[in-house]
Amino acid sequence: MDPAAADQAIGAIRDWLITEGRFIDGTGSFDEAFVLELRARGLPIDRFTTGVPSLHPNVDSFSTLWEPESGISFRTYRQEDDPSGSYRRSPIYLAYDEARITRIDLTALPASDEYSFVDDLRQQGFQEYIVFPVPFSDRTNKAVTYCTRREGGFTDNEFTALDNICDTLAIVLEARYLRHMAGTLMDTYVGPIAGRRVLDGQIKRGAGETIRAAIWFCDLKGFTSLSELLPRQQLIDMLNAYFDTVTPAIEEAGGEILKFIGDAVLAIFQPSDGDEAAATAKALKAARAATQALLDTNAHRREMDQPEIGCGIALHFGDVHYGNVGGENRLDFTVIGPAVNLASRIEGLTRDLKRPVLVSSEFAALSDDSFESMGEFSLKGIGEKRAVYAPQ
Repeated sequence: MDPAAADQAIGAIRDWLITEGRFIDGTGSFDEAFVLELRARGLPIDRFTTGVPSLHPNVDSFSTLWEPESGISFRTYRQEDDPSGSYRRSPIYLAYDEARITRIDLTALPASDEYSFVDDLRQQGFQEYIVFPVPFSDRTNKAVTYCTRREGGFTDNEFTALDNICDTLAIVLEARYLRHMAGTLMDTYVGPIAGRRVLDGQIKRGAGETIRAAIWFCDLKGFTSLSELLPRQQLIDMLNAYFDTVTPAIEEAGGEILKFIGDAVLAIFQPSDGDEAAATAKALKAARAATQALLDTNAHRREMDQPEIGCGIALHFGDVHYGNVGGENRLDFTVIGPAVNLASRIEGLTRDLKRPVLVSSEFAALSDDSFESMGEFSLKGIGEKRAVYAPQ
C-alpha cells in the first residue's frame, strides 16, 4: 500500500466508523463489519481481537476474536484462572497499562523470552502481530490486535493507517463499551429482564404494569441469632453459600430474581404465553432444586465443622405491580402488592410446620403437582385465614 492509498484508506475508514459503523447493533456484528471494512480498503487483516476490562463479578475482562474461517467468537479472562500471571507479562497489558504499541515479526526464529502465544500464531501461518492501545476519554487504554498471513507482514504505510484510525475507533468502541457496561451492571444489580426495561427507558416512579406471576419468597432461618454469634466474615461467607444454593436454582428454572432483602430472596416466574401452570411448575422445580442443593451444601459444611444453613421457601401465585417504586431520586424495580405480602407470611410458617417449602391455595390450584394440606392459618396482616399446602 503506497502513501496515497494509505491516506485514502484512513479517511474512508474514519468516515465509515462515524457514519455506518457506529449504528451497527451488537459487539460481534460491529467487530466483524469493521474488519471487513479494513479488508475492503486493502488492509490484509487475517485475525482481529479487542480487549476491554469488564465490570462483572466473575469476569475481569472480555474480548472478541475474528478470523475469516470462523467469524466472531467471544472470550473472557479471570485473574484466578491465570495463576502464573502471564497476562501481566503480555503486550495486551502493556497496551492497557503503558499505552504501548507492540509489533512482533512472527517469521523471526523462536526466542527464549518471546511471549507464550507467539509460537501458536507462528504455527498458524501468521506473519506479523500488532497491538494498539485504544485511548478512552477517562485516559485509560483498551486494546485491539491485528494479524496478517501475507508474506512480509504489514507494510509501514499499513501500520501507519492502522495507527491513525485508533482515535476514531476509540470513540465508537467507548460508546459500545459504556452500553455494554450499563447492561452488565443492570444484569448484576437489577436482573436481566428488569434491567432491560430500565435501559429501555422505564425509569419513572410508579411506571410499571400489573402482571400475574408465581411469586417466590425465601428466608434464611435463624439469621438474626447467627449474626450475633458468628464473626463478620464467617457470616458473610454463610450468606454467600446460602445465596449460591438458591439463586442458581431460580435462574436455571427460568425465574427472575428481583431483590435480596437482607437474607431474603424475592423472585417471580412469569407465565409464557399465558401458561400459568407452566410458571408454577418452574417455581416448584426451582424450590426442589434449591432444597436439594442446600442438603448437599450442609453435608459439606458438616464436614468442615461449619454451622448448617436452614431455609424456608414460600410459593404463591397472584397479581403484582411490576415496576418502579421508591423515592423521588432513588428507585427500585420490583414487585409489590398483597400477593407479595402473602408469600412472605407463608414463608414464616415453614419453621413451625417444619416443611422447607410451602405453597398457597392459589398456587396449588394452578399446579399439576400433588400437595398435602397443612391446614388454615391466621397470618399477620392478612384479613382471613389462608389454606397452606406442602409439596408431596
